[in-house]
Amino acid sequence: MEYMADEMLEKLPEYLNGGGIVCRTVFEWIDGSKQKKRKIQDWEIRKFLASRKARGEDITLITNDEDSCKQVRADGLPVMYVPEVIREQILRSRG
Repeated sequence: MEYMADEMLEKLPEYLNGGGIVCRTVFEWIDGSKQKKRKIQDWEIRKFLASRKARGEDITLITNDEDSCKQVRADGLPVMYVPEVIREQILRSRG
């Protein structure tokens, strides 16, 4: 499993990759560049993820954008919505 961090989380891959997790920004995945040259639209992300899934590759989007999360989920693609992940972690830590 590989991961794609959305524009709002562009520093996340540096942190995750240090722990052995393969994560790139949307710019690295879609434009092949670490540089933010343009705004990548939600439909482009969904199209990219769908094309990779069709080739047998699973890339999970990690996002802080609720609308983007809903769209990706509606397409049946893997997504992690940061507020949900944090809520689940807090609830688990309460015992």
